[in-house]
Amino acid sequence: MSELARFKPGQTIVLREILQGRVRFAQPQILVQDQPDLVVVYIQVGASCKSPVAPDGSRPGASSRVTGKWKLVDEQWHGFNRLMMKIPGAYYSVYIFQSAENYSAHSWYINLEEPFRRITLGFEQLDKMLDIVAPPDLSAWRWKDNDEFEEAIRLGIISAEKAQFLRTEGEKAIAWLQSGKSPFNGWEKWRPDPSWQIPVLPEGWDKVYRRLVGESFQPPI
Repeated sequence: MSELARFKPGQTIVLREILQGRVRFAQPQILVQDQPDLVVVYIQVGASCKSPVAPDGSRPGASSRVTGKWKLVDEQWHGFNRLMMKIPGAYYSVYIFQSAENYSAHSWYINLEEPFRRITLGFEQLDKMLDIVAPPDLSAWRWKDNDEFEEAIRLGIISAEKAQFLRTEGEKAIAWLQSGKSPFNGWEKWRPDPSWQIPVLPEGWDKVYRRLVGESFQPPI
């Protein structure tokens, strides 16, 4: 299969997750940078997303990743704008949450996940439920959603070996960020193009592509 073309700055793409052969979430993103060493995308407050909820309307827990018991609902992105940075092949993304009023940095966030998969409309990721949160000055950090991560280990969704690997990757990522020498440092000063409109999901966001035999993007282990 030929390599998919890179996206252009300002282009609207989709960021989504596929589990059980279904879309688990889908978010419209504005492409900021698509280079071999770093991909950067952006979502603004007010963007309409597809988010998972349990059958009773509550937030789906880790077990839903096994049972498939979730449905998608429309949800507006709220709170803070988000700049997401991803090194191809890395087991994490780095986020900067920005104030929707003046674009000042509110917090750093490291999302543990499988290396992303490029599709014709954007990217697919596979979240691993464990995250790191740090203030704008990177003076400290803490784990987030550790309880959900531990539940996933108990349920066999993530092996103990993979869990340790992910924790190590997270610790290395935050140490790199705190060193001030990572490719993510400096992006907190970035501001969006004022001409950009709030993105909407591109047509075909819900089309699930057939996985290729031997493809590295796999279900949770």
